[in-house]
Amino acid sequence: MLRALLLLLFFLISPSFSLVCPPEYILVNEQKCLKIVWTPATHWEATQNCTAVSGTLVTIKNAIDNRAIVNLLSGTEIQEIWLGLSCFGNTSSTCFWDNGSGSPILYNNFMGPNITSLYGRCVYMPVANWYGSNQGKWRNIECFNGITPSVLTVLPYICEAPPTTPSQMFPYSCMNNYNGYCYYTQNYRQTYNIAFTSCVMGAVPNLISIHSKMEIDYIRNVYKGTNTTMIYIGAQVDSNGRFYWADGSVWDFDYIDPLDFGEGKCLVMDVQGFGLWSRVDCDQQFEFMCKQKIMVPPTSAPVVSDANVFDEKENAEHPKQLYDASNCNSTLYLAPGSISSFGYPAYTASYCTWQLVALGPYRLGIYFDFWATYGTLTIYDEYGNNIGQFMGTYDRTPFPRYTPFNIATVTFEPMPKTGSGVDKGFHAVILPL
Repeated sequence: MLRALLLLLFFLISPSFSLVCPPEYILVNEQKCLKIVWTPATHWEATQNCTAVSGTLVTIKNAIDNRAIVNLLSGTEIQEIWLGLSCFGNTSSTCFWDNGSGSPILYNNFMGPNITSLYGRCVYMPVANWYGSNQGKWRNIECFNGITPSVLTVLPYICEAPPTTPSQMFPYSCMNNYNGYCYYTQNYRQTYNIAFTSCVMGAVPNLISIHSKMEIDYIRNVYKGTNTTMIYIGAQVDSNGRFYWADGSVWDFDYIDPLDFGEGKCLVMDVQGFGLWSRVDCDQQFEFMCKQKIMVPPTSAPVVSDANVFDEKENAEHPKQLYDASNCNSTLYLAPGSISSFGYPAYTASYCTWQLVALGPYRLGIYFDFWATYGTLTIYDEYGNNIGQFMGTYDRTPFPRYTPFNIATVTFEPMPKTGSGVDKGFHAVILPL
């Protein structure tokens, strides 16, 4: 009865709300949560540090925000900052924002008409007054990613996190408030059905559904430093063998471990590792997390939902020049996705090369879930260093390989038949980690 009364009061009272930010972030332009980090860092260190506080490097989608960030910093000692943008060619369509919202096609503020790839793929912005007309213009530079060159570029930076809705009027304690939702950790082990029921009976609509890599990062940060290793998430298998979210939301993000070949009908998330999901029997017992959208009175400011955070998601689609499912000879292939020998699952002896990239904060995980070939596959990091070569063994147990940063080149050289097996090629799933 008390819970019902609290809920009724929550919906009847309609105070004026504004969006709020996570701890240590400030609200800028009533819609951007920013955290200034004064200590200079390499671009890779900056992206990792922002991810560790449930954000990314700052993104800029319009001239108003560009000017607001310049004004925020122009009176300080900071001269330049990193932006959460990486460029892999000389046009804006080959640049991608770290938060997964696509390319800066509708707005960019590069100093010239084109991005000069000779200058590197990391983007920074001068903010000091003495830059004059170049203040606030974007430039690109070599990242170096922690590789010690003759001159190591380190800059201050700004982390950005999605704003959320204040939860003061929420009927229950909301310790973990992120992007318009409350997340509740349940630190006792239950089967899936009991975990599901516990969320519903606790007036929290459902077990957690997950819709972005940033949400994965947030959940991992919630469990950082705890003894919890695996939690149930709110997914089950339908009659066709496909997973769906029990809360009715769209299955628009998949982070199932490509090398998990279990037959369980429920999923758990590894909260201490990369955050990958694994199939388990629903009768197993795990801790779990509940998730509830913070209901906002009609007069309140709009919540920045996943759809808004990723409002340019369509722009982040893989480049259209790829001409078959193997993505053979792609000049730019943005994770997640897959690569394979040409013509897979059939086999055609064809040389292939792929330039694989992940968004700025992430490494690449290359998960070889099928290998039955005499060919030679080599993985190079972005500086051309050989970080893995596979040859001489026809049949391999599925295996993963991880890149040190967010760019890798993969080559595959078919070989004449040298054994008794029929060459069937290979297949690999590519994930941002």
